[in-house]
Amino acid sequence: MKFEVVGPFFIKTPSIIKIDDIKQLKLMISENAAQSSLLAAPGCYVFGIKSTGSKRVVPWYVGKSEKQSVFKEATNAAHLQVYNEILDTYKKGHPALIFLPQITSSGAPSKVAKGDAKKPAIEFLEDWLIAAALRSNPDLYNIKKTKMLNELWVRGLFNATQGDSNAASKALKASLKL
Repeated sequence: MKFEVVGPFFIKTPSIIKIDDIKQLKLMISENAAQSSLLAAPGCYVFGIKSTGSKRVVPWYVGKSEKQSVFKEATNAAHLQVYNEILDTYKKGHPALIFLPQITSSGAPSKVAKGDAKKPAIEFLEDWLIAAALRSNPDLYNIKKTKMLNELWVRGLFNATQGDSNAASKALKASLKL
């Protein structure tokens, strides 16, 4: 179970992402055959915004695609609406998409799931990305799969505050190289 990382791809828009912006993005990506073929695979994606002057893309939404291409899922009308709601909170920023398409052991794009088939690696990767994105941005837009991440507390390890550690939690933290 391998995943490539492709992007970030910045959507050239001053405020609202429209279908024409996605068409331009698709055209730009299609100019690189390797990237274009990878985005035909299923996988995960992260929508984020790079604020003016910032060095990083702040994650705002994490999603997955099992039964269609990761590009098609990430750029469907419902997700564009979500991205535009997020963009409403920014005065100046550059929206971006980062894709994590699933690949075969030889590096070729994986096939999408058919019928009722599932892709457990994609499900796991989405959960992990949501946890990492939530740590990076506590205002992550995802609602599903964040409740437990926000409420779970493990002394000195998970959602801990300064002073929560004790000898046992420090030993476990060292053991896990955290």
